[in-house]
Parts: sequence; structure tokens; C-alpha cells
Amino acid sequence: MRFFLLGMLATGCGEKTPDSDTPALPGSDNDLIGDTGSIETIEATVRILSATSGAGVADVAVQTTNGESETTSTDGTAMLHVDTDSTFALSVQGEGAIDHLLFGPTADADFEFITFLATESLLGTVNSYLGTTTTPDTGIVVVGIDYDDLSPAVGATASLDSGHDGPWVLGSTLPAIDDTVPAGGMGMVAFPNVAPGDVSVSVVPPAGASCTAFPGGGEMPRVPVLMNQVTVVAFHCR
Repeated sequence: MRFFLLGMLATGCGEKTPDSDTPALPGSDNDLIGDTGSIETIEATVRILSATSGAGVADVAVQTTNGESETTSTDGTAMLHVDTDSTFALSVQGEGAIDHLLFGPTADADFEFITFLATESLLGTVNSYLGTTTTPDTGIVVVGIDYDDLSPAVGATASLDSGHDGPWVLGSTLPAIDDTVPAGGMGMVAFPNVAPGDVSVSVVPPAGASCTAFPGGGEMPRVPVLMNQVTVVAFHCR
């Protein structure tokens, strides 16, 4: 049940080939394609895990804005290259799932971004629990907030500067309408029905801690929201 609930809005699944007309996003370098020799890159390892078992999921497509594409191996990982000291935007697509975008700032060190696998039917189950609906012409923003050891940053609160329906969190057994990471639950806050565009994501850390955008640190750049898509960002606290 823990993996089922955590995975509801963490990522997409399956084997759908990424769209060839992926739009340019903040921090992308689509205009530099063909002249990448002068761009320094780092390795971004994406690990896709099952929402029901926690095991790695193979054959999930992951693509960068520069067109590099990989499918996950048997342990659920795919390694791609993203620009240093910039932002990354990794598209994750799959049959039966909402398209997802993993987004955040980079520095000059390789990193691993772990996210969970969910289907359209699982999102429907969350809506059924909460009595909510998902509007097709909006997007969803999922804000992960963990300590560096990946334990949930209990007491951390997330917010957006854009309109949305009530945010929800995942408790020890069921989701609940709230914007604060609960004790015994998961380190995430989900914002449904966000209008397409760029939004600012802010996190208030737990008492005595500080939280920065993962993996590059500092503040989170403005986050792209697209229709019928989940954008996943992460903060690490210490």
C-alpha cells in the first residue's frame, strides 16, 4: 500500500514512444542541437520504480529536450546527458499513463532522480478516495520533499504561485487534502488542476532544517506545466 499511494502521481509508465515535437522548455537548449560539442554535460540517471511493488520497471521511455532518448533497463534505470549549471527537463511517457516531466536545476555533478510508476487507473483511485476530479486541460505538479537520505521531510509545506485545486498528500494509508508532508506518510505534495504555463514552487522547511531544489541546489526555477501532464520536481532538506 505504501508504494501504491506514493506512486499515484510520481511518474508515467509503459512503452509509448516520446513525441517528436516536444516543446522547448525553460532551461532547454533546443536551439543548440547540432553544436553540442561546446556544451558541458553531466550524467542524469533516472530510476523508475513500480508504484505497487517498489521494483524497477524496464522498457519505460525517457527523453531529453535535446532529443536523446533511452529506455529503462531491467532495474528501472536509464542514463542520459543534461547540461551543467542549467536546468533539466526529462520526458517520461508510457501506454496507459499520463505523460510526465521530471524537472529541476543542475550543477556540475552527476545525479540520480528516483520516481515512481503509475497508471491512469491509479490516479482515478486517488480521485475516488478524495472525491476530486482531474480537468483534462490542466496539469498536475508533484513536489517531492525529502531529506538527503530520502526520508520524508515531515512538516515541510509546499505552495505554488498559480491557481490550483486543493493540494493533497499521502498519509500512512490514504491520501488527504493538505499541503504539508505528514508524519508516517510520503515526502510529497500534489497540486491538481494547475493552468498551463510556468509556475513558481516554494517550500517552507521543517523547523531547524533548510531545503533546496534538487539536484543543483538553491531556489527552484520556474516550473513548466502542460495540459494532461504531471510535472515532478524535488527538494532535498538537511
